[in-house]
Amino acid sequence: MPRALWIADALRAEGVTVVEEPGWRDRGSATFMPKGVICHHTAGPARGDAPSLHTCIHGRSDLPGPLCQIVLARSGTAHVIASGRANHAGQGGWRGLEGNTSVFGIEAENTGAGEPWPQAQYDAYVRIVAALCRRGQIPVGMVCGHKEWAPKRKIDPKGIDMGRFRADVLDRLGPITPPPATAPEGFLMALTEAEQREILAKVRSTDLRVQELDQQLTDGADARKGGISRRILDALARLEAR
Repeated sequence: MPRALWIADALRAEGVTVVEEPGWRDRGSATFMPKGVICHHTAGPARGDAPSLHTCIHGRSDLPGPLCQIVLARSGTAHVIASGRANHAGQGGWRGLEGNTSVFGIEAENTGAGEPWPQAQYDAYVRIVAALCRRGQIPVGMVCGHKEWAPKRKIDPKGIDMGRFRADVLDRLGPITPPPATAPEGFLMALTEAEQREILAKVRSTDLRVQELDQQLTDGADARKGGISRRILDALARLEAR
């Protein structure tokens, strides 16, 4: 995935109002293999719908643009500004990910000084992340706030509980459905509806990655431990590997 040229279409399919900023398809480095998403706030001016847009596109004196792939306005409009790698993550990491090459960046317009999040903006935030997860085949557990990526130096997105946010993204994505018949091995086709629901419930309740769940199942143990079966774990592992 050298460039995510599908971003605008994926957001529209999720019900987001989209503005495609001129040049976005060629903006950002083509060295881009996103496997996660970082949620930010802009810490920009208090007035205006998207006052930080120009800065996010062109950068600052100390950091060249683009500074994200998507700028989320207060109204809930998503401005798509880049299809390639952007400068937004900085030092830090999340569940094995590090560096700008590995993560999408969303800058949501907010002062970061206690400004409430309008419902339309929050709802759009959830839809945007769901779109990236759905189209980019990114597990919701690989979505984080900048404050989780770099907890010693970042607070964004301030006022958003990321655990609750990830749960809202999961709700937006809906039940797990079998992939098309052309998908490798069609592994979900072998699962019952109850087992698919168990996958979703387990992820919602633990927010753990497959590698962490795997530690719950010791060699030679019974077929089930901690409420998750080896069969379901294998399906989860294949989901993350896709």
